[in-house]
Amino acid sequence: MRAVTALIFLVLVSANSLAHHSMAEFNRSVTHEISGEIVKVIWRNPHIRISVRADDGSEDVWEVEGNTVNSLDRAGVSPGVVAVGDAVRVAGAPSTRRAEHMVMTNLLLADGRELLAGLSAEPRWSDRTVGDFEAIRGRADEYVAPVEDIYRVWSTVVTNIPAFTRDAPLTASAQAGFDAFDPTRDDPVLGCEKPGMPEAMTYVGPHPFGFVELDNGNIEIHIESDDNVRVIHMDDGTSADNQPHSPLGYSAGRWEGNVLVVTTTRIDWPYFKINGFVAAPQSEDIEFAERFALDSAAGELTYSFTATDPATFTRPVTGENYHVWRYRPGVEVQAYDCTLDE
Repeated sequence: MRAVTALIFLVLVSANSLAHHSMAEFNRSVTHEISGEIVKVIWRNPHIRISVRADDGSEDVWEVEGNTVNSLDRAGVSPGVVAVGDAVRVAGAPSTRRAEHMVMTNLLLADGRELLAGLSAEPRWSDRTVGDFEAIRGRADEYVAPVEDIYRVWSTVVTNIPAFTRDAPLTASAQAGFDAFDPTRDDPVLGCEKPGMPEAMTYVGPHPFGFVELDNGNIEIHIESDDNVRVIHMDDGTSADNQPHSPLGYSAGRWEGNVLVVTTTRIDWPYFKINGFVAAPQSEDIEFAERFALDSAAGELTYSFTATDPATFTRPVTGENYHVWRYRPGVEVQAYDCTLDE
């Protein structure tokens, strides 16, 4: 199991690095390369952005997207690695929706070192590389097992794309909304709005989650991506029907052996968005059921879900083993501080 998880992680890490953008925007079958001068650096979440004026005579300014600040920090890449005025070379996947826009795979720095954007990237120009991107999620020998409980910070080892996304059972109205959705224009999180459910749990990139047991027995889930905090109400007898609608909804939980079972209703977030599926409209009638299965001996926490929403899906949809988390001592849920200020 551990070897398989590690292999899947190597394949998917770069695709999951940017938590806020649909990778469908970028044509990964093409590698575009430019060289020029950096004219702007924005080292902020939801992801770093670098503007490069091409030196090919066109004077085009390319907007280059990178990783999140948190992931770069874990990889040992500091803001000072690039600066306005630096001469650089960039390779990446161009956008199919926006001119002079790409997500980078490689960045040749002014001092001759090369920044790789993820584990799947190979050096193009230099044998001196910058950044330990394995450190974002951790190496196999950094994980600790056994573990006693879920009340700790968990590192996201892998996120798997559910099979149903290949032919989603959408209603006609939901299909129309899905087809019309433009991830570069319509997604509220691009304006640094905290996402609601299920997106708060399902579209978070490689960022860690923390579980805290409160004095009253309820559980908080601290989600690094977008600084979100969920409250799971544990067997308190409160009726969800009397709760107001909100982006995160009302979550009621119970234990079934070593599995935390959570049912969330009263959600008023507009989109159903998971890895590999961006994004369908969802209604306030959605019921989102989650299972957090703890394997104490292996030190793994596996996350699965089932979503039921007759307005969106013709049948319930399920993501088995959607997230796999491992415990890695020393990892903390860091502030995300999404901002559009430049």
